[in-house]
Amino acid sequence: MVDQASQNCGELKNFIEIHELSDRNSDVYFRSLVSITTEANNIRNQEMKVRISFDNYGSYGQVVFVEDRIDPYLYPTVFEAKFLYMQHIDDEYLLIKGNHTRNAKIGEYSVKITPLGRCDE
Repeated sequence: MVDQASQNCGELKNFIEIHELSDRNSDVYFRSLVSITTEANNIRNQEMKVRISFDNYGSYGQVVFVEDRIDPYLYPTVFEAKFLYMQHIDDEYLLIKGNHTRNAKIGEYSVKITPLGRCDE
């Protein structure tokens, strides 16, 4: 039986491969349309830059919004595959679901990331 963290890691790697998001240096830095729904707020189809890395020892993957326009007190901006639910839906977008236990303004959330292309394109 595969644990959730390993499954999330597989979903992230599939997302990167299907959408050809790695550059020749294996960096995963891309433009996307992002929708975020939290307990109190939402963003719909906002273009953002996203980075995915597997850099840390034992990392299952990390997704980070590389934006200064998002208020981190209202929206999640860093997503660790080890602790959240991630799924690559219909080879179209990455769905992330979680619960921000330290910030009730965020609370339960859902994030949809639809890739537009690598940042080097």
